[in-house]
Amino acid sequence: MIRLVAIDMDGTLLRPDGHISERNVRALKGLKAAGAEFLICTGRSYIDALEPLKEAGLRAPVVCMNGAAVYDWDGRLMDEIRLSERQVREILDCCQKEDIIFDFMTDRGSYTTAKEAQFRACFERNVLLPMAEFTYEGVRDRFSFAEEGQLFELGLAFYKISVIHESQEVLGRIKERLSRIQELAVASSFATNLELTHSHAQKGRALALYAASRGVRPDEIMAIGDSENDYSMLSMDIKYTVAMGNAMESIKRIARCQTRSNIQDGVAYAIETLVLTREARAY
Repeated sequence: MIRLVAIDMDGTLLRPDGHISERNVRALKGLKAAGAEFLICTGRSYIDALEPLKEAGLRAPVVCMNGAAVYDWDGRLMDEIRLSERQVREILDCCQKEDIIFDFMTDRGSYTTAKEAQFRACFERNVLLPMAEFTYEGVRDRFSFAEEGQLFELGLAFYKISVIHESQEVLGRIKERLSRIQELAVASSFATNLELTHSHAQKGRALALYAASRGVRPDEIMAIGDSENDYSMLSMDIKYTVAMGNAMESIKRIARCQTRSNIQDGVAYAIETLVLTREARAY
């Protein structure tokens, strides 16, 4: 019997407009009646992950920033893995001379070293956040602007850094340089970004940590996702690993099951089929 369902957000639980469908909400609420719970596992910051949950009237523990931090039901920090100052400086060096946008996810929110005109142009070309619909004002309010030299003077804790550019060639060059940085994990959740965390900050590790804290065995876990930053949890030896119908091909290859797309309520379909049916509860 499944007792814990780990679910990615963008491209998985959320529709392209950034909201959770009514069918997905019903399925998530149905888990409690079936003696199970769900865990959000996202690349988003904690605050950004809470927004669509609150809108849908849902509460959940959250693995955020690709596994760099884990928060319990009450918003208490359970675990964190930061990037070191050395890693951050080496990342900056790898991106020199490239016209990229940074999103530094820190203990004090998101920071960027971009000029505001560059930042806005990147948003308007649908490069900054192409996975969901946002207003510029809503995105702008979540960022602080700083010069590169100020980042270290502010005493920030760095959890995740997104490197954003519309050119696959540019991102490919940067990714090759980044491969030389020790203990750095590089993933991607959409075509215009690279997501950088400490190599130990992975969704799979965070999922295992949370499950152990709840006394949940691997054969009582299901995980659902769509992109590279879900690889670590969808390659785990657990009961069900499920790729979305819109998932990257590399994710479809490693997952044991495939559901419908996020436009077709694929999360609800997977939960209904593998957890909520009478046959599933008996299995």
